[in-house]
Amino acid sequence: MQIKPTALAAVLLATASLAQANTTHESFSDVTGSASFDGWNQLNRSGLGCADSTCSTAKLVAGITANVAGSGDAVFKRDSGDHYPAGFGLYGGNSVLSFIDTTLVGNLGTLVFQGIVNDFSGAGFGLTLSYNGGTQALAASNVSSVLTGGVADYYRYTFDLSGLGAVNSYSLSLNAGFSQMLAFQVDQVATAPVPEPSTYALMAGGLGLVGWLARRRKVTQA
Repeated sequence: MQIKPTALAAVLLATASLAQANTTHESFSDVTGSASFDGWNQLNRSGLGCADSTCSTAKLVAGITANVAGSGDAVFKRDSGDHYPAGFGLYGGNSVLSFIDTTLVGNLGTLVFQGIVNDFSGAGFGLTLSYNGGTQALAASNVSSVLTGGVADYYRYTFDLSGLGAVNSYSLSLNAGFSQMLAFQVDQVATAPVPEPSTYALMAGGLGLVGWLARRRKVTQA
């Protein structure tokens, strides 16, 4: 079977469009069931509206609200270290940075973090989660990455919060060595509420009524 060039071009274009559907970064995937998200990109001097590193660093230390269209009000900030918004992205040696959000969806069950972090040191970085103002420093339940040799290294961390009870705030702590950071996104996925016992009783009663009506209809038709 021979594929015509025009058809092949259309397929490639469609594939490229799908790959770039996420508005935060083309490497990010849309999280299934996401009820709310916060995204940060253009983390450089120009993107922050600064002419020099002093201005942009001050903004990073004070906290940068999610700046991608459709985002919530989570804040990203540098707690310590020397990363600063350079000409292309956040650049520096050792730093501790945090993502903080106090406006969460109800029945929050999962947090999904995606980031483009080019790790030049080769030592990797750590990401932990604390919630409700605590210092739990929980590790992710699932971690995956796609490494590109320091061009746009992609990391995805999934945190399972379903067994923690009500979570009304979170703080993600990112410990990074010598690296460059380009974009981040945090998605909130709600867990479907468990029906009350009375709901199960009503469902059972309804199913029983449907069955009784079906049997009665058969007898009437006979």
